[in-house]
Amino acid sequence: MSARQHQVWSVALLAGQRPGTDPLARGFRRGAKAVIPINGRPMIAWVLDALLKSRHVGRIVIIAKDGDLLNDPALVHFMAEPRITVRSGGAGISRNIMALAGRETLPWPIMITTADHPLLTTQMVDDFLARASTHDLSVGMVARETMLARYPGTDRTWLRFSDDGYTGANLFALHTPVTWNALQLWTLAEQDRKKALRLFLHFGPRLAFKALTRRVSGPEGIALAGARLGLSAQLVAMADPDAGIDVDKWSDYWQVDAILRARGAQAAAAAPSGARAAAKISIFDLDRTLTRQPTYTALLLFMAWNHARWRLVLVPLVLAAMLAYLARLVSRRRLKEIEHALLIGSAVPRATVHALAERFADRLDRNGFFAEGRQRIAAERAEGRRVILATAANGFYVEALARRLGIDELVCTRSTWHDDRLTPAIDGDNCYGEAKREMVERHLEAEGLARADIHVRFFSDHASDRPTFEWSDEPVAVNPSAKLRALATRRRWPVLHWS
Repeated sequence: MSARQHQVWSVALLAGQRPGTDPLARGFRRGAKAVIPINGRPMIAWVLDALLKSRHVGRIVIIAKDGDLLNDPALVHFMAEPRITVRSGGAGISRNIMALAGRETLPWPIMITTADHPLLTTQMVDDFLARASTHDLSVGMVARETMLARYPGTDRTWLRFSDDGYTGANLFALHTPVTWNALQLWTLAEQDRKKALRLFLHFGPRLAFKALTRRVSGPEGIALAGARLGLSAQLVAMADPDAGIDVDKWSDYWQVDAILRARGAQAAAAAPSGARAAAKISIFDLDRTLTRQPTYTALLLFMAWNHARWRLVLVPLVLAAMLAYLARLVSRRRLKEIEHALLIGSAVPRATVHALAERFADRLDRNGFFAEGRQRIAAERAEGRRVILATAANGFYVEALARRLGIDELVCTRSTWHDDRLTPAIDGDNCYGEAKREMVERHLEAEGLARADIHVRFFSDHASDRPTFEWSDEPVAVNPSAKLRALATRRRWPVLHWS
């Protein structure tokens, strides 16, 4: 092959959306369609993987309305990829590209594709770009015959020519600066991309007449359109029909999701014996991550008020114990045991504990949880992830809170029971700091999951969880303390603010 055929291309990856609310983004409660989950991952993640693995691709510029797009927890690992940058873009796809094309961020030659094309593969990219170096402008399309051979009856937008109908593959190659003319025309024509008559009229009445009366083939039509603009243009017919299926509406979404699942099943079947995909785990801290306020002392005061109100006179002793903890005279574990003994006693019947824990959970359920936290839990499940609550809170009451959150898997501090009565003594480790990470690992190992078998996303508000943050694959700081905010900034971890 010639050196020209091995050219490295910059990629403009369009991740914005047209005016108005996108129904898919709204359905998944996402700010942008590019990050809606499909087969367990944001759509744009599938596209980025395909691009990064291509031998033809150099820099990738994501053009998005939101410059913080990659702060999504499922995308944060792409922030460490030096070839990827994100640029905020206003209205008009082509205007955004024109503002960057030919500069250091997006040097020539340039390929353009979109974030709503999760079926894109590295093979498609390589095949397209290998054929794109011979013309100023190349347009990837899929012939109707090719599409229907694999997906009979599929509903796509077809531009019909004398040889066949064609649907776009969201692949455009701009080889030289002479394609400025094409970008400028795109500014005018992009709103008519699915209306054949209006689209063809942008290239003059002669071409529009030939195309609409099917007196010109697809390749001839693209070549004539290029000539009209003073450049050489070609239609690149894609061999894989999946190249012509993007996600514009719900029917597309379900079709693409099914195709991705089928691909995954084929890959699993072809994998060596014993190989398996990583289990997806999402772990949430509780206090100030999912709840507005800490729960342990609040729970003890609630139980004292409703079970043995006289114990509230011991609150000054509780405050003294807290000061002793701050002075490092007692451990955090011992502080919890002292608080417990003072506020609810050393032998509370199980039935009483259960009833009060349920009442406390009902009270917290009314306005004590962050709505965004609940939405995030639902979104994690929608991505096919297993959700675990890992908290220093004690199991005798946190089980009721977990049920309100729809979580049935817990790693937490356990208490000692004697003759079916709750005692202040903690059984095992206090699930805090390094101990939390160790307890999570033991829990997963008991489920038959080694660290190499899992992908972990971890949400917490406090720097004490640094061991678990660093152990996870995707650490996410939520309403962070000052210390965690500084740590997240240094480590470039995404930060979420829930109110």
